[in-house]
Amino acid sequence: MAQATEMGSEVTLWVESGQAVATSPLSGRREIPLGTQEMVISSGTNGITGIVVTSRRLLGFSSRALTWTKKELDVNETVLERKLFPSFSFIRTDRHLYGFRGVNGLWLEDTLGVREKVRRVYGNDYGAVFITTERLVGFTSLLGGFASKPLDVHEQILGVEDDDGLILVSTTRRTLVLGARLSGWEEFE
Repeated sequence: MAQATEMGSEVTLWVESGQAVATSPLSGRREIPLGTQEMVISSGTNGITGIVVTSRRLLGFSSRALTWTKKELDVNETVLERKLFPSFSFIRTDRHLYGFRGVNGLWLEDTLGVREKVRRVYGNDYGAVFITTERLVGFTSLLGGFASKPLDVHEQILGVEDDDGLILVSTTRRTLVLGARLSGWEEFE
């Protein structure tokens, strides 16, 4: 039996008797069964969310929605990175970007292109930005789903800043802004 709890988290997670279990002050105990031969790879909690990565699925628990939700992984899809923030989490695989919104317990996803690779990832309590070989992909904790902005062939990233809840990405031709209360990218020349 393994237990996952982070400082400042409302959620406690553990695995017992073929099921993932979450507890929070609001929800009490909630279970989700694991499949036959489904192995838990990692788990963690932060704020209002808890995440369990298994050999087949992504399991997300929201202490606000009071329930587990799941997202099936593709066959042979490999989880490369997992990051938990107080109100959302993201998981990067070799094929997709997944975001779990803790406020409503929803999984959202964005598919990477066949040759597209993630170069860098930036995140704060309000959102995350994935800089790929082809575009900028943003995910915020409150509104919309994944938001994408293509990069021009010769456009270079100059810097990424965290400015009072906003993520600013400066390139050789523009500044792009992503924030929790924005439903997508704002662009300034």
